[in-house]
Amino acid sequence: MPFSFFSRKKPSRRFNDFYDDWSKTLTENCLPLLRQSLSSAASASVLSSNVDLVLRHLVLYYETLDLAADPNTIPYLLFPSWRNSLETPFLFLGDIHPYLLTNLLRSFIDRENQDSDEDDDKNSLDLMNQPLKMTTAWKDPSDELVKRIDQIECTMRLMVPGLMDRMRKAQRSFVARVSENWVLSYQLGKKKKLPATAVVASTSVDEAAKEEMEELVSIFVDANRLRKSVIMDIVGATSEHQAALFLEGLCQFLAGFKDQVLLQDFEILALPN
Repeated sequence: MPFSFFSRKKPSRRFNDFYDDWSKTLTENCLPLLRQSLSSAASASVLSSNVDLVLRHLVLYYETLDLAADPNTIPYLLFPSWRNSLETPFLFLGDIHPYLLTNLLRSFIDRENQDSDEDDDKNSLDLMNQPLKMTTAWKDPSDELVKRIDQIECTMRLMVPGLMDRMRKAQRSFVARVSENWVLSYQLGKKKKLPATAVVASTSVDEAAKEEMEELVSIFVDANRLRKSVIMDIVGATSEHQAALFLEGLCQFLAGFKDQVLLQDFEILALPN
């Protein structure tokens, strides 16, 4: 891998620089490798190696993101300036929503098993050049796979609302502490004939931030671990060919955010008439 961030030390480079390099590797290295494995009669060992390579690249991203999180960086990580307007609607606590991962998996299964002869004829033209194992990878999924997907989704239905509730409480507590300290600081400033803003800057925000920012870091890290866990659980529950197709779809989705033509079209549509 082109990056080495597995040490427990905080990364010294700016995270947005890392993200740009990581995204470029995803688009120019990982995605082509998966496509090559899926579109040719690649050996099982090559397919397995490429699946593992891409999975490690995704895991690397979330581990690096966790290492970058601290009370000083958390405002920038929760509201990342390096994300464009096309990515923003898909964000949940600073990164892609976990539901997107299982929705992507479900879309593969539903598309392959829908009762439509017309769609079957259309899909068959698109998949003629793919190996048989790829074209039938999602056909009639096993009961074990369906059960495991249900378990993953059940976990997310418990975790996501819990994270949102923790975030609301942390924000409410932060605002309440700042507001309370603002009044006290203003009164103290009047007694000492100091500018209220100077006192607030040194007391209200700083004191409130100390505890609440730590909680925001904890929430952010837990959200990233959920995303990482869901990706790893899906890959672990699927076959090698299914995992390759899922990771290709995920990489293609993430790479699409950097499509300048798509981004330009989106921003034009978003402009008010």
